Amino acid sequence: MPLARQALHDSGEDVHVAVWPTVNEVHQLASRQYAFEGRCFVLASGALMRAAALPPELELHPDRVSGPHQWVLRGGSAIIGPDGNYLVEPLFDEPRLIVAEIDLARCREEAMTLDVAGHYHRPELFEFKPLRSGRRPVEG
Repeated sequence: MPLARQALHDSGEDVHVAVWPTVNEVHQLASRQYAFEGRCFVLASGALMRAAALPPELELHPDRVSGPHQWVLRGGSAIIGPDGNYLVEPLFDEPRLIVAEIDLARCREEAMTLDVAGHYHRPELFEFKPLRSGRRPVEG
């Protein structure tokens, strides 16, 4: 995963969409870290689903699901700035559109303090070449 992230950082992405089943605490942390490391905005998107939407053949665990209206996927969608701070705090257990105005210039401003695809990249020491075609390299 770190090299896949580096490839995205090297591409110069300003907005990253992180789609999770539910943006729980650990996924919030991962999304905020991605924003901080990549100096980009992150739209962390989590699904909402009630127990009633689960397949009927799935046996519900009584310690985890108390009834058909309980959320089993709780959402947690948020919008995170390139400094890792929330522009919109996580929203749980409620279907609602979240919106924020973003200023893409902030990505370049934040890169002045950490730029993993720029001055910290050290291309004189390490060459990173992602394969854009999806094919494996031919070994000689």
